[in-house]
Amino acid sequence: MSDELTIHIHPSDCDSAGHVNHAWMLTFLERARWAALEKHMPYKDYIKRAQWAVVRHVDISYSVPSLPGDDFIVKTGLLSIGNTSFTVKQTARNQRNTLLCEATIVYVTISPEGKPIPVPDEWREIFSPWE
Repeated sequence: MSDELTIHIHPSDCDSAGHVNHAWMLTFLERARWAALEKHMPYKDYIKRAQWAVVRHVDISYSVPSLPGDDFIVKTGLLSIGNTSFTVKQTARNQRNTLLCEATIVYVTISPEGKPIPVPDEWREIFSPWE
């Protein structure tokens, strides 16, 4: 089952047009990925490791704007996994269950030297599978 995080939109999260712009939405999606990760590996443990996951590619599509006062749910799950990379899928839906955006994020696992390394076995279960 995919992980979910509810986010409330405050006026300070919005741009001059009165809606959440793409940079804030990317931040909210990242917050939801960290929340999903921390269920399985606290940040203090993650940062001590000799390997990390870095974003390689983000593909995001927006459907309708997010407005102040809205609550929306970000659903996060593992879409696929390769040798040195894995792909996470996310959707954000408002309280009316309207799709706000959909994103796929490709991560590459790297060594302290910044070189790609195989995805650690224990990482293959950090994110819940995408439903």
